[in-house]
Amino acid sequence: MTEEVQKLCEVIRDIGEHDGDGRDSHRKGITVEFGKLFEHYVAISNTLVGILLRARKQGLVDFEGEMLWQGKDNHVIITLLE
Repeated sequence: MTEEVQKLCEVIRDIGEHDGDGRDSHRKGITVEFGKLFEHYVAISNTLVGILLRARKQGLVDFEGEMLWQGKDNHVIITLLE
């Protein structure tokens, strides 16, 4: 895991909410909307989407869609998989 991906996971843990209701095991973990994550993460790096894609490839996060766009995808849920 790269340092950037580790930092991303830490930020999601810090600002996200636990989704432990068990209704959707695919989404169980810590969740945060892309818009909220973007607002907090933009101060750290301007390459958030690329880091999210790497983290998903490594099985650390999940979200719907192939690409995320600020504004259009602000309500897409990012799940840190536990």
